[in-house]
Amino acid sequence: MGTERIETLNGFVTDGVFVYPKKYFLQRVKEEIYRSNRRSQCFLWFEIPLKGFVYDGVRLQVPSDQVAEKNAKILETWKIAVQTILSKEHMSTVGQDRGCIWCLHANKNLQFLKEMKASIEENMKRLEFEEHLPNGFNFKVYFYSGKSQTFIQEEDRFIKSWNKDSLLLKVKRISIEDIREKTFRGIYSRGLKRLIDVAGSLFGIFLFSLIMLMCAVFVKYALFKWKIEQKKLGKKLPAAKDSTILFKQVRVGRNGRLFKCYKFRTMYPGADKEKEELRKQQEMENGGVDRGPTFKMENDPRILKHGGSFLRKHSLDELPQFFNVLKGDMSLVGPRPPTPDEIKKYEAWHYIRLAVKPGLTCIWQTSGRNDVHFDEWMRLDNRYIHDRSTLGDLNLKLKTIEVMFHGKGAS
Repeated sequence: MGTERIETLNGFVTDGVFVYPKKYFLQRVKEEIYRSNRRSQCFLWFEIPLKGFVYDGVRLQVPSDQVAEKNAKILETWKIAVQTILSKEHMSTVGQDRGCIWCLHANKNLQFLKEMKASIEENMKRLEFEEHLPNGFNFKVYFYSGKSQTFIQEEDRFIKSWNKDSLLLKVKRISIEDIREKTFRGIYSRGLKRLIDVAGSLFGIFLFSLIMLMCAVFVKYALFKWKIEQKKLGKKLPAAKDSTILFKQVRVGRNGRLFKCYKFRTMYPGADKEKEELRKQQEMENGGVDRGPTFKMENDPRILKHGGSFLRKHSLDELPQFFNVLKGDMSLVGPRPPTPDEIKKYEAWHYIRLAVKPGLTCIWQTSGRNDVHFDEWMRLDNRYIHDRSTLGDLNLKLKTIEVMFHGKGAS
C-alpha cells in the first residue's frame, strides 16, 4: 500500500514495523475519524518534530555549531521521549513527513496521554535526564473524540488544564479539515475557496443590494402591522432593540466556534421563547419527516404576515449572510450552521459537519430541504465534506438559484 520499512528511524522502533508515507498516513487518520464517530471512540496522533537537529535520513546528530555537551543532553532527552512513544508497549501506526515523525494511537483517550507522559518522565528520571528538558521542547498531540457533547465539554476542560501545566506534550483538537490542510493541495484549496468566498460575497452584496433593500422595507412594514395588532389586543410591545429588521442569531461555526448569523426578521419579536411550546405540535404535524433536534414547522404561527412566508420560501431572508461570508464566519457553500441547542443533541457522527465553515447553501438545500429526514441531511453534509471541490461548489450554487425561484422544500 505504498508503505516502506522504517529503517530511517533505526533504533527507535521494533524491527519489522512499517512507516506510512505522508499521503497514506493522512488517509489512515481520515479513516480513523470516521471509525471513531461510528463507535464513539477517541484517538491520539503524536507529531514529533525534527527541528533543531541534523537529520540525514539515517540518524539524528548534534549540530556542530552548538555547544556539544549541552546539545548532546537535549538529543538524548529527545531520543528517550521518542523511544517511549514508539516502544513496544505503546506501538501503533507510524508515519513520516519531511520535518517530523507521526504516530497514531487508535482508540486511545486522554487518560492514555497521562500514561504516556508518566512513562517518558519515568524513563528520563531513571537515566537522570529530567533536568535537561528545555521549555520549548514541545511535541504536538492531536486529539479527536467521537463522543457526545457531554464528554466533549469535559475533554475541553482537561485539554485546557493540561496545556497550561505540560511542557512536553501540547494537545490540540483536530477535525477532518485539519487533516486536509496538512497537504499542499488542501492549503491551496482552502486559499482558493476563501478567495472565491470574498469575491462571491462582494458580488452577491452588489447584485442583491436592491432586493435586500426591498426585503428590509417588507420586514419593516410587516413589523409595523404586527405592532398595530398587538396594540389592539392590549399587549405590551417589545423594546426597539428586540424588533429590528435584521435578526442576529447565535450559530455554531467551524470546530464549534460561535458567531452571530444575520437574517432578515421573518418572525415576530420573542418568537424563540415559544419554540418549546410548539415543538410538541411539530412532532404531530411533521408529515412523517424526522426533524431530529432541529425545529422546522409548516405553517409556523410565529411567522410575520405580509411577506414573512414569502421571504422564507425563496430564502431571501438569508441574503444578509453574504456579510457573514465576507467576515469569514461562513462560506458560500457548506453545511448550514446549527444552533447551540441543536448540537447538544447530536450523535457522534453528526459532528463531522462542524469540521468546515458553514455555508449559505449545500447539498441539503438543493435536495428538498425540509422534506429530507434529519439523518439523511447529516449524511448529505458529510458527503459534501468528503467529496467537495471547486467545480462541485459551483454546481451547488447554480442549483441553489433554481431552488430559490421555486421555493421547494421551504417552511
